[in-house]
Amino acid sequence: MTLLLSHFMKVIPLLLAIFVSSKSISPFLESAAQTIETDKETLILFKSQISSESSNSLSSWDKNSSPCNWTGVTCNTYGQRVIGLNLSSLGLAGSITPHIGNLSFLESLQLQNNQFAGTIPDEIFNLFSLRVLNLSSNSLRGSIPSNISRLTELTVIDLSMNQITGKVPQEISSLSGLQILNLGRNLVWGTIPSSIANLSSLEDLILGTNSLSGMIPSELGRLRNLKVLDLTINNLSGAVPSNIYNLSSLVNLALASNQLWGELPSDIDVTLPNLLVFNLCINKFTGTIPGSLHNLTNIKVIRMAENFLEGTVPPGLGNLPFLEMYNIGFNRIVSSGEDGLGFITSLTNSTYLKFLAIDGNLLQGVIPESVGNLSKELRTLYMG
Repeated sequence: MTLLLSHFMKVIPLLLAIFVSSKSISPFLESAAQTIETDKETLILFKSQISSESSNSLSSWDKNSSPCNWTGVTCNTYGQRVIGLNLSSLGLAGSITPHIGNLSFLESLQLQNNQFAGTIPDEIFNLFSLRVLNLSSNSLRGSIPSNISRLTELTVIDLSMNQITGKVPQEISSLSGLQILNLGRNLVWGTIPSSIANLSSLEDLILGTNSLSGMIPSELGRLRNLKVLDLTINNLSGAVPSNIYNLSSLVNLALASNQLWGELPSDIDVTLPNLLVFNLCINKFTGTIPGSLHNLTNIKVIRMAENFLEGTVPPGLGNLPFLEMYNIGFNRIVSSGEDGLGFITSLTNSTYLKFLAIDGNLLQGVIPESVGNLSKELRTLYMG
């Protein structure tokens, strides 16, 4: 009897510990259940705003199952909260419910390539953990609100190919971790804020196909990590700031279809050594084609058509084995004599060449027989 009592006294502390532990864990489990239930309710409300004809892609969104198993939904490690929503290219149509602002742990929202319409709900800008915001290729309208600056964790903003209007908000410049800003193919107007230069981590700045006006801010020359600068098809004017040509990380420089002028620098191969795409067509550039362009042995696209460039085609075209497009049409490029078109022979080394345009210039000479040895990939040839 004494032995049994002694054993029981030893077990009591263990039972108490288990009881206390279970009491402390219970609220945690209850809280986790409540939060995932909140996210589930939000997602069901999101689905309710999608037209029934296009909602078949979300058939797995059953309120009797865990949202962590639903199409396009990602939860954190313990399944306590929704952290990712990727519904890209599902053919969804409808509006984005304001309730989406209740997904307070959301880090990535990707709704691109659907048919969402209406405005971007302000409640999205309450998602303070958001890192990726991709709403591109929809039919969203309205302006970008200034309170986008509240999303301090953002690394990607892609609102391209919508019907976004208004100006580029100055407040975007406070998003110090932003790496990609893509507002291309919208109805954005006004000038390019010089404060964008404060985005020191920016790698892609894409504002092409809008209604932007004014000059290119020289401050953009401070974006030392910039790889893509696309300002095509706007109403920009003036000279290109010289420090833009010193952004040595640039891979794609696209300034086509504006009203930009000035001469091109002679040392592009030194200042832009990583360039793969050089697109300055349909502007008012003068001077000659920089021979240094032909020293960029990895370049794929050279487009300078419809400017006021003069002189001859510089030597070195044979140095461009990866060239896919060479368009210098409709300038004032000259050549004369039987060998005036001899530079075409050099292009036989460009085995990936798909597009060649030298028409609309003052070129003379005999078309070399080597034109028949141009790339087997060649699909477009303008020489008239």
